[in-house]
Amino acid sequence: MNSVYFFILSINFLHISSSTKTCYGPYITASSIEALDQDLQLIQPLPIDCGRLSCEFYSSPSSALGSHGPLSAYGPLGTMGPIGHHLWNPTAWRSESPTLIDRTTSHMLFGLSNNPLSSTGPLASDSYHSKLPLTNDFGKHLRAFGLWSVLGPFGPLGALGPLGALGPTGPYNTMNLEGHHSVQVKWTVNETRYFDLVEVLDESHVQEELDCSFMILGVIRRSDETDSYYFNCKTNQFVTIVLVPEHSLDYFNMTLFSHTNVSEEIASSNSMRYINFIQLGLINNNGTFRIDVNLHEMHQFLLSHSYRLIVTGSQDLLDLKEEINNIQGPHIINC
Repeated sequence: MNSVYFFILSINFLHISSSTKTCYGPYITASSIEALDQDLQLIQPLPIDCGRLSCEFYSSPSSALGSHGPLSAYGPLGTMGPIGHHLWNPTAWRSESPTLIDRTTSHMLFGLSNNPLSSTGPLASDSYHSKLPLTNDFGKHLRAFGLWSVLGPFGPLGALGPLGALGPTGPYNTMNLEGHHSVQVKWTVNETRYFDLVEVLDESHVQEELDCSFMILGVIRRSDETDSYYFNCKTNQFVTIVLVPEHSLDYFNMTLFSHTNVSEEIASSNSMRYINFIQLGLINNNGTFRIDVNLHEMHQFLLSHSYRLIVTGSQDLLDLKEEINNIQGPHIINC
């Protein structure tokens, strides 16, 4: 009898263990923003003053987060911006330079105490915690987990993204630069930090697990195709993942999985009204991650169904425990 009882307990324990989902941290997505339906009354701090136009307008699909905003196909992160292989993209004209020249240029820029990534720039605590919130309520919600945080200083449009000094228009030509690369930066007069470069890779060049700072130029060739990429991020940082369509009539979905447990879905974004993104407050990392990209719908058949997948980590510049309660609302999904 005791052996039967022990066997039942063992089965129940295994069932509970296998069904227990790992909590990586709270997150927001384009889908969770869409679910608000522009009703901002439960958001704290309550967005009231967003400048000339209403905060409800800025949260609409026709505004900052939608297909006409800066994350869209024809914004600075898209094909009309500086990054790409087309004739009008500056990176297409940049030739490979010797490593010595890259390092010299890097030292000339990042060796200055007032360089773009220093404590006197947009990544400074004073800029993020004091000046940004004082702008207005839109500025408050450019902080992590805010309604427009994906547009903020720690997203792909910020100093750590592909358009900043760490990307291919900076001192290093990171176009199709394989591997993990970081650069030493003077943070203050007496302190230095290391920041990850933003490698910009065609999907055919992705041969290994990536770090937490990259941009992938990919394409879906069949409606049932899934593109999967693996990457690793250190804990205690905000990780922002943005999926930019290269053509406005293509609609992509993305899903974030645990690589150690291939069936464990962490977050997904499948909005048809907003540019899809995931912002995760990574408090626990049980291994590497897998991000899957799918083509949800296509309304054009002349051009390739191409996209740009961008991952940006806040690195060690923010303490999640101190920042995680700055913004509250039903758009934040807790585990």
